[in-house]
Amino acid sequence: MFAADHILKPAAFAYSDEGLVNYIDTYRPLPSVPLATVRMAGTKIIPPLLRALDRHGLSPVIGHRLSTVERLYHSSNGRMRRLIQVNDPQYHPDATPADTVVLALMRDGVPQGCVASRLIWCEQSMTEEMESGRFWVRHPETMWREADRCIVGASIARHIRACHVVFTGSIYLSQEVTGGDTLAAMLRLHHLWIVSHWCWSWWVGIIEGALARRHAFDIYGVSSMHLGLWRTRPGEDDDLHKYELTTTEREAAMESILRPETGDLSRPLGRPPAAMMLREGRESTAA
Repeated sequence: MFAADHILKPAAFAYSDEGLVNYIDTYRPLPSVPLATVRMAGTKIIPPLLRALDRHGLSPVIGHRLSTVERLYHSSNGRMRRLIQVNDPQYHPDATPADTVVLALMRDGVPQGCVASRLIWCEQSMTEEMESGRFWVRHPETMWREADRCIVGASIARHIRACHVVFTGSIYLSQEVTGGDTLAAMLRLHHLWIVSHWCWSWWVGIIEGALARRHAFDIYGVSSMHLGLWRTRPGEDDDLHKYELTTTEREAAMESILRPETGDLSRPLGRPPAAMMLREGRESTAA
């Protein structure tokens, strides 16, 4: 599946007790992903992204425990600003490897970055699930405090219901590896894993203003951003903080991620395929 000269050797790391595994050893897509697409990912997407990280001495590893996200949060020296409840083991004690994935960047046994996703079932609309606390904590009756609030003004959330969604968060890089293509390479590898290994209908997240302007489309690769989600931050205060809701339908994510251009870090996510861009350029010149 993978060209042997492209495979990077897994690095030793101090978090072996968390069950972290070298990324390339975990990439075993669902049978529904066409074999030709799997081969393309193994030769056109994964190798250049691994090489981009290897140039900085970084090795991507995959884990499936929320305790890993919690430990990465505590070791991030404030770079992960907060541990959102969806990724906090105290609020989701029954999280399993089937609904949890975390990608960490390691250098000489020290974590340098992280991104995590959860697979969540929305029985009612996502608006109802979020506002009731069911989306954020496993047992709202005991874990969703009276002071906790979430207000969802984004209309798209009322139409997402009776389906699995992927929620991505806990994104950070250490100060030593910020800049360049490190963030983009980390997120593309993570997104590739999500579309290849889980069945879901929507991929969602929440993002604050400054990050939205810098990263939402070209780096995070989301399809749409919706104004209007406010919520409290447990352990901080009882004020409502404003976020934007990002959404991507599965089909759009598959089309955006499962193509050779994803391996080219000079091309922002979400742009049309190179062949189409070239054809449109020629037509414009001819006109």
